[in-house]
Amino acid sequence: MKKVSRRLFTRNMMLSAMVLGMHPVVSCSRSARSKIQAISPVQPRILDLKLLTSAPLDQMKEFYVHKLEMELISHTDRELTVMGGRTPITFVKTADAGDPWYHFAFNIPENKILAARDWQLSRSPLIPTPKDKIDVKYPEDVRHFRHWNAHSVFFWDPAGNLLEYIARHDMDNGATGSFTNKDILYVSEIAFVVDDQAAEAKLLNKHLGLTPYPASAGFWWAMGDESGLLLCIPKRIWGENTPNPKRFGVHRTEATIAGNDDKVYRYDNFPYSVKVKKNTI
Repeated sequence: MKKVSRRLFTRNMMLSAMVLGMHPVVSCSRSARSKIQAISPVQPRILDLKLLTSAPLDQMKEFYVHKLEMELISHTDRELTVMGGRTPITFVKTADAGDPWYHFAFNIPENKILAARDWQLSRSPLIPTPKDKIDVKYPEDVRHFRHWNAHSVFFWDPAGNLLEYIARHDMDNGATGSFTNKDILYVSEIAFVVDDQAAEAKLLNKHLGLTPYPASAGFWWAMGDESGLLLCIPKRIWGENTPNPKRFGVHRTEATIAGNDDKVYRYDNFPYSVKVKKNTI
């Protein structure tokens, strides 16, 4: 217990330090009742995640702690918490027959997508890339998100969660050396499955001050910036080009993000909540 307590204390101190390090900025939405700050490239917006899983927690621990080399914070019969870079991720055991699964992404140094690809391939298969996302200058399992100026790789965890390493080339976070677990910087995306993407995204703007990404986007669904995005996605099939395509479903999701008003935003008609942790500067 002493070991876990020390780690939990360290995690809380890290979260406090991350919030204290945010830089204020004027919101771009006059209608937003609570404004979210712009985040430094080295600071995450998403401070923690709490997700359901029906997979055995021992299997999840094996994958995240031993394969991805993430720090173990705590492990009980009910919950597993690991440090996804600088973001604690808690998986809560459930008997949900729907086998809950989620999509979340990790920022990595913008110049290390090929090294990250090789590192992950030694640990798990990667998911094939649709033809419209292939960049001929890269291997075919690397995806090119042209409108985001980013490259990424996707893979599954034992619960069927869709994980991603994304190198965002507009960020000034390049690093030297080979890819290691230290280059898994923090969670930069969490997806919320909704019926009306644009309507839910506009509510995130109204209540949290998050703006569409990129700024030139004609359709609102990715809200925030490179340091952290809340995604509003449809109940679509994912992985159409794989042997086992899957449909996104609705499952309880809890996220904490950096902001300047202590509050909790709950989606109407969905089991989602976003807690805003106030910047104390």
